[in-house]
Amino acid sequence: MKHTLTLILFILLSTACNQDPKKSTAATTKTTATATQAQTPLLPKLPNSYLQQMWENGQMIDYLFHDLPFSMNQNEPASIKTNLTYIDEAPVMRIPDGCKPMARQFYQVGGDIIFEADVYFNEQCTFYVFFVDGKPKYANQMSESGRQFFTSMIRQAMKASGNLNQG
Repeated sequence: MKHTLTLILFILLSTACNQDPKKSTAATTKTTATATQAQTPLLPKLPNSYLQQMWENGQMIDYLFHDLPFSMNQNEPASIKTNLTYIDEAPVMRIPDGCKPMARQFYQVGGDIIFEADVYFNEQCTFYVFFVDGKPKYANQMSESGRQFFTSMIRQAMKASGNLNQG
């Protein structure tokens, strides 16, 4: 019995010692890379300098909706400032499958578009992807007040156009 126990212990120890350290390291590296990737935002968040420039000097925000029968703009300083509060500080980690932008916003100072944003707004997606010089550069979640604004605005516009039943 003593020899059997010694043999089993020897087999267990030799099996543990004979594991390929490269395989173990590769598995750990892959797990670490996956975890890091899951924690890395899709794009960095919009720098405060853009928000500050719009807060202080913004003249207009234009909205072009892709599938809705209207467009709109805001040119009152209070409306522009309120709109900026719809941009949350939280980053966007990924774009879920099936999410498409519903609108493009154009942020203007001095008659120039300083940046643009694709607005993602549906049940799975409530965030912005910001474009500078025509390229996606930043992404932020939409605040709760932003979600309320877009919900209300779409309902009012659809109701006015007769496409939403009262109820």
